[in-house]
Amino acid sequence: MSTVQAQPNFGPRNPGDTLQSVRISGDRSVVLSIYAPKASEVTVTGDFRQDNRPLSLSKGADGVWSVMIKDLRPDIYSYDFRVDGIQTYDQRNSDLIEMENNFSNIFEVPGPEGDYCAIKPVPHGRVIKNWLYSNTVKKTIRFHVYTPPGYENMREKLPVLYLQHGGGANDATWIMAGRANFILDNLLAEGRIKPFVVVMPMGHPTPGMHFDLGLGGDKYYQILFNEIMPYVETNYNVSDKRYDKAYSGLSMGGLQALNIALFAPEKFGYVLPLSTGYFPPQVKELEEKHATALQNPEINKLKLFWIAMGGETDIAYQNGNNVNAVFDKYGIKYTKATYPAGHTYITWRHNLHTFAPLLFK
Repeated sequence: MSTVQAQPNFGPRNPGDTLQSVRISGDRSVVLSIYAPKASEVTVTGDFRQDNRPLSLSKGADGVWSVMIKDLRPDIYSYDFRVDGIQTYDQRNSDLIEMENNFSNIFEVPGPEGDYCAIKPVPHGRVIKNWLYSNTVKKTIRFHVYTPPGYENMREKLPVLYLQHGGGANDATWIMAGRANFILDNLLAEGRIKPFVVVMPMGHPTPGMHFDLGLGGDKYYQILFNEIMPYVETNYNVSDKRYDKAYSGLSMGGLQALNIALFAPEKFGYVLPLSTGYFPPQVKELEEKHATALQNPEINKLKLFWIAMGGETDIAYQNGNNVNAVFDKYGIKYTKATYPAGHTYITWRHNLHTFAPLLFK
């Protein structure tokens, strides 16, 4: 007579079943490992290197490939394994980043320098997924909203920051990679900011990345202005006044921020592009076809036009300088900032930590 086990045996079947894929030492070195016994080559990339060049892993007799990374500054780092050229998610690490079409992994090197985005025993806000049918693209779209701790008991209408991700990411990335909620929780606990709501839309509701100059070529702006913002102002306790609204975006989202600053500045009181800049043909087009927009007095009515870069290793660095030169030519007032970590969420987390206390003064 056969028997059926109520609890099947899920014990280890190979070294990968018990592998600790991320090992962090007190000397700030990190060992990354993956079990791939049949692979002929394994590499890893990530923002633990500013140049993002791949590191080769070495194969052990047990089929585990490993590499050591030394002297990392305390912070959060992303990484992607490639096994025989195929990007491979680290299934042994549940700390991940949700992107538009894939996942990446992250690890955290603890230390005082990373305290700004650490998960601390302070009051925490809520992160809410919102689903909304868009008549613009004829499908249901998703966006995330952060509400500060104690929001449910707040009677006064709150300011709102629209916080945009970059190309290839999605509306969850500012939470998963950017730690936006924890950064703001910590700033609130320190008394450095006043409570505000954060809305994180999907930046490319139609396939592909959009780097258009102006508001006409990308349906994102119709969705933002005509659907998401009215929804937020109806369903959340937020103000609809110009100077209670801010917009910030990084990379592709930074181009969206530039477009808003130049072509719809009256909608926001604060605009903060991060790691971005129009490409040379767009800069030429901007001056040749949109000189009137560059002279719109509403641009200089922004309380803060804050343009930040990731230092000279930021891939958008030169484009950003080119755009700033045009702004100087037309008398557009802006504030420059930098965090020299390159084109990475290391930079953008620090940007948020720096600019959040400047908002809604």
